[in-house]
Amino acid sequence: MADEESVDLFRDQAPEESPADETATNERDTGDAADVNAEGFTDAEEAGEIPEKSEIEEAAEEQEAETEPAQEEETMKGGKSRKEAKKDKRDERIAELEDRVLRQQAEFVNFRNRTDKEKAQMFEVGAKSAFEKILPVIDNFERGLATLSEEEKAQPFAAGMEKTYKQLMTALTEAGVTPIEAVGQAFDPELHNAVMHVEDESAGENIVVEEFQKGYKYRDSVLRHSMVKVAN
Repeated sequence: MADEESVDLFRDQAPEESPADETATNERDTGDAADVNAEGFTDAEEAGEIPEKSEIEEAAEEQEAETEPAQEEETMKGGKSRKEAKKDKRDERIAELEDRVLRQQAEFVNFRNRTDKEKAQMFEVGAKSAFEKILPVIDNFERGLATLSEEEKAQPFAAGMEKTYKQLMTALTEAGVTPIEAVGQAFDPELHNAVMHVEDESAGENIVVEEFQKGYKYRDSVLRHSMVKVAN
């Protein structure tokens, strides 16, 4: 009972709120709500007085930006970075192109050498063909001069023919055409064509004792074999 009496006493002593006090309280609450605008920002935030991000957030973003290039350099397969892999691929491409160029150069050198050799062979064939056609002319000069007597050789016409023959032989010698030695030489089937054999005790075996038609060589090749008589 004593407690109930004390509570009633406290109620009697507590001051009642006046209408003026309720009005002040409502105005304070309305002011706090007015600090937040319709977009959800306070007046201070809208004025730019409060930073949108804290210093900790900005530091975290800077660190993340610095970390991105490092992440691009992270190791790939085989423990190589992307930059190293691109460099290796570029080096392989360069090596491949260099090898291709060297091969093409070697092929060109071989082609040039082969072409030069073919040209030389063609020139040899053409020259031999031309010289072979001149040999009968030389034979006629030699036959005609061989039939002349000493008195006839002194005549101007015969002297002119002999000079022409010598000039022709000089030109052929300078071009590489030389006569094949036959009489007194050992028979050589690569140089001589034996059309007759004879028994001659004064001559050695397989020795050429007579030449019927003179043979000629062009450099190292035979233009015409010598027609000879060989002693057994």
